[in-house]
Amino acid sequence: MAIYTLRGLKIRIAVPYAFGLMARLYPKVSPFRVLKTTEGIESLPGTLAFIAGIITFVMRLSPLHIGLAVGGIQLLGVLINIFGFYILPGLVPLATLFSYIAGYGILLVIAVIVGFIFAGWQGVLAFFVGKLGAWLISRILQFWQTGRYHKLIGYPFTPSEVHFFNAYRLHASHIGVTTDINLRDDEMDEDQWGPTFEAFAMEWPQVVQRFTTD
Repeated sequence: MAIYTLRGLKIRIAVPYAFGLMARLYPKVSPFRVLKTTEGIESLPGTLAFIAGIITFVMRLSPLHIGLAVGGIQLLGVLINIFGFYILPGLVPLATLFSYIAGYGILLVIAVIVGFIFAGWQGVLAFFVGKLGAWLISRILQFWQTGRYHKLIGYPFTPSEVHFFNAYRLHASHIGVTTDINLRDDEMDEDQWGPTFEAFAMEWPQVVQRFTTD
């Protein structure tokens, strides 16, 4: 069982549960916005690393400082996602905006070009080494997080599911709806979540076709 975002990010939760949560927000916040916010949260570490890279390139910092800054800020983004600590205004909307072009290699091409111009090949290499180091550490942290969820609730939620829950909580908090991700029995009834699902299916049938129930 899984739902998917518009860009194909797999979220391993059942349709009734996912749309039961999003039905609480609808129509003030559409499923489209929740899923796009999920993609934005997913791309947050990469967005921060890209911005840090551009800034350190333009400032002509040494390769060591470029690598440390890029790796450190990317790892910070991972920690923000793990703990859902989105206190900086505009952080998630910015990452959501970047998510529209993330994954196509555009940002990396821009970073490489800017890096070569301002910091040379050593600066570009430091950028990628910093990102790789942060990615390796983040994999360990995410493995720990998945194991922790498995011990606490009996289900090994991956970062994708956590990003979806964080997206729900952000929108719920904004419009004054409960941020509790536990649904009541009546909220799991199709009469409650069905209209929200049908509205999304009419707008994005190609996305709904990917949903699985097994």
